[in-house]
Amino acid sequence: MRTKASRTLTPFELIHSDLCGPIKHSIGGAQYYIIYIDDCTRYTEVYFLVTKSAEEISAKFRHYQAWVETQGFRIKRFRSDNGTGEYSNSVFLGLLGEKGITFEPSPPYTQHKNGTAERMIRTLNTKARSMMWDANVPIKFWPEAIRTACYLHRRSPTSSLSGNRSPYEALYGTAPQIEHLRRFGCRVYKHIPPAQRTEKKFGNRSSVCMMLGYVHNTTKVWRLWDFNSGRTGRAIECSSVVFHEKENAHSNEQKLEAIVFPNPDPDEWQEEIPEGDEMDEMDEANDTSRQEFSKSRNPISPLNK
Repeated sequence: MRTKASRTLTPFELIHSDLCGPIKHSIGGAQYYIIYIDDCTRYTEVYFLVTKSAEEISAKFRHYQAWVETQGFRIKRFRSDNGTGEYSNSVFLGLLGEKGITFEPSPPYTQHKNGTAERMIRTLNTKARSMMWDANVPIKFWPEAIRTACYLHRRSPTSSLSGNRSPYEALYGTAPQIEHLRRFGCRVYKHIPPAQRTEKKFGNRSSVCMMLGYVHNTTKVWRLWDFNSGRTGRAIECSSVVFHEKENAHSNEQKLEAIVFPNPDPDEWQEEIPEGDEMDEMDEANDTSRQEFSKSRNPISPLNK
């Protein structure tokens, strides 16, 4: 008889992880992405990889671990599949050993035992694919779609948490602000500062961009694609913007024929695990609530010194 696994009570005590790829057509050269999920709050972080080498993955995990420690917590257990290229190798295992983190891989050929991470990858892929198709966004922007899908998922209620809370609320103790959310891939007009105008009197006062996503936890800055910057455009962060959410930045009708994210695994694990387990300027209110919550949960947190 199958029994439901017990949930940890302390944030970041147990981390679930998995890697997705290879995926082609990335604008920044990434072919893979890796996710880290907190078992207690289901708060998810995503990182993008050019390769899936042990060195690159270990560097991403160090970055993630440093972020966890700034929140006042410590990773104690790490659960993933048994992939030798990503996890089960001397480089990554040595990193876990240095920090006293227990490695909990699933047995070979039983990816369904890592169902929490497998299911999250399927969720992010589905959301990203839907947003890209809706806005006719070229395939090369898939990392931006995945990043935005993860940002939105952290702020969405989930049945895997009591009271249908969002992972953000479960971690920080306050409901996330959502007034700044905008449609992915829509047309955006960003203000051109006087110092950057090529024609002072009669030149353009704004530039057409595409909505890509958000910047950390701030609610006043957005991530955009500036078509007129550089040779082929570049990603920028801007706050002086006007959104036209009913208009796509890419209005062509060409179908995106190759938005193909690798499936995590066959349908076997879907029956194995219950479906319920699924910038510089920080917004002052969110920042204050996070610090207060950290104090209440961990009096010796670095945030409280």
